[in-house]
Amino acid sequence: MNNQVFTRRQKRLTRQKSIIFKSTVIILMIAFVITIALITSPRNKQNSASSRHDNRIVTTQKGSQPTVINRSNSTVSGTSTTLANTLEDGLNAPNYVRGSVQSLVGFHSQDLGFPVQSDATSAIVSMSSSTSGNGYVTLRQNGQVETYNFSFYGSTPNLPMGDTATGIAIDSGGNGYWVITSFGTVYNFGAAPNCGSVNIPQGGWGQYPAAIGIYLSKPTAASPEGYYVLRANGEVDGFCGAIVQSSLQLPYYTTAPIIATSMTIDQKTGGYWILTSEGQVYSYNAPIFESSTPPYDGNSTIGIASLPSATGYVILSANGKIQAFGSSANYGSESNAMPTGAMATSIAIDAATGGYWAVFDWSPRSNYLNPLRSITSLIPQEIDQGVDYCGSGPVFALGSGIVLNIYSNGWPSNIFIAYKLTSGIAAGYIVYVAENVTPDVTVGQQVTYNTVIGTLHDSLTCMETGWANPNNPNGFAMAKAEYTGTNSTAYGINFSQMMEDLGSRPGLVQPNGQPGAILPNWPSV
Repeated sequence: MNNQVFTRRQKRLTRQKSIIFKSTVIILMIAFVITIALITSPRNKQNSASSRHDNRIVTTQKGSQPTVINRSNSTVSGTSTTLANTLEDGLNAPNYVRGSVQSLVGFHSQDLGFPVQSDATSAIVSMSSSTSGNGYVTLRQNGQVETYNFSFYGSTPNLPMGDTATGIAIDSGGNGYWVITSFGTVYNFGAAPNCGSVNIPQGGWGQYPAAIGIYLSKPTAASPEGYYVLRANGEVDGFCGAIVQSSLQLPYYTTAPIIATSMTIDQKTGGYWILTSEGQVYSYNAPIFESSTPPYDGNSTIGIASLPSATGYVILSANGKIQAFGSSANYGSESNAMPTGAMATSIAIDAATGGYWAVFDWSPRSNYLNPLRSITSLIPQEIDQGVDYCGSGPVFALGSGIVLNIYSNGWPSNIFIAYKLTSGIAAGYIVYVAENVTPDVTVGQQVTYNTVIGTLHDSLTCMETGWANPNNPNGFAMAKAEYTGTNSTAYGINFSQMMEDLGSRPGLVQPNGQPGAILPNWPSV
C-alpha cells in the first residue's frame, strides 16, 4: 500500500514538473520573439549604436551594479547646451582618436551632467563639488569653466603664454568659485571673495614650483571664508580666513622625484591632507588613517578628496584607479571608463551620497595624443630649441610614425631619438626626444601613440622634445640656427603649444633674445 501511494505521488510530481518545464519553454519562446521584434524595429536600429557605446564607456558604479549616466544639459559660458555622444566604433583600436567622449564618471553619486572631450576641446584638469553635493564645476586647461546643476559665473580670460589653469574651488555658499593658474594668479567669480594671488616668478628653468590647486578653507566664526593654494613643492599659501597649518616643502629645483599633486580639507578641524605624486599622504591637524598611503605602482597619484565627516578620503591615480581609506567606501574605479591614451585628473566627493565623481583628460589632436601622459612628477622647464621636461616614466610617440635615429654625440647622454610622423596634420615632419632617456625602440621600427619610445629618468638633464631637422634628423633640431643658448625659439614655442593642445603642460618661455623665424605653414595641431 505504501509503495503504491509513493508511486502515485511520483507520477503526480513528474506530471507537474513536465507542465512547468513546457510552460517555461513557451514563456522563453515568447520573450525571444518579442526581443527580436524590438531589436529589429526602426527606432531601436537607430539608437542601438549609441546605447552600445554608452554601456561600454559611459558607466557609473552604484554598489556592484554598473548604471549608465543619462545625458543632461551643461552650462558653458552662460549657455545651456545639450551634450550628444558621437563616439564611434573602435575607440580602443591602436590608431583611433576621433569622436567625443564623456569625461566625467560617477560612482554612487548623483547624475548632474558631464563634460565631453574631442579633438576640439582643451584638457580637463580639475573639478570641484559644492558643499551640499548638489552641483559641481569642471575646469579646462585653457581656463574654460563648465557648470552642472550650478550657476555659471564666468571663465578666465585669455591666459599669458605658458600659463595654464590648474585648479578650481566652489565657495562655501555655492554662490561663486575661484580658479588658480600655474603662474599663481587667482581669479574670483560670483560671490567668491578676492583674497589675493601667489607670486610665482615667470620664466626660469623650472625652479619655481607652479601653483597646482586651490581649495576652500573651513569657515568659522573666528576665521571667515578663504582658500588655500598648493604649489608643486608642497608649499601651502592661505588667503582671507585660511589658516596655514604647515607646508610640505619637498625638495624642488628643476628636478623633483616627488611633487605635491593635490590636497583636501578636514571639515572638522580645519586642517588638511596633502597628496604626493607617489602616493604619500601628509596630514596637518587632520587624522591619518591606517594604511592610508597606497603603494606606488608606477602610476602617479593625482587627486584626493575627503568626506564631509573627515573620517576618510579617496585617492585617484592617473590610470583611473581609485582607492578608499578610513570610512570612505570604494564604489569602483574610473579605469574601465577611460579610452586609450586618457589620464585621470581630478576627483570630488558627492556630499549628498558619500560617493564620488572623477574626471579624466583625453585631448586628441589630428590622431596625436599626449606623449607625457604617464610621467610621474612632471615638471615643465624652459623652451629652447624644443621643450624641456623633468619627471620619470614612459614617453610615448605622438602618433603613428617610423623611427629614424637613436643616438647622437651632440646631446647629453648621447640620446637623440627621432621619428617621422606618417599620419595627421604633421605627417612627414620629424619629432625628436633627447637627453636623459633610455631608448625603447630601434631604427626602422613602426610606432603609434601607444608605443613607448623611451623611459625618462628624473635627473639632469632630464629630456628635451621638439621638431627635428628633416634634412639632418640624426642629431639636429629644426631650431638650431635660431638658438642663441638663452632664448626660446619659434620652433620650440610652436612645439610647446602643441604639447599644451594635447593636454600636457607647456614649457616656460625665456625672456632672453628673439625667437627667430619659423617656416610658413609649419604644422600646428
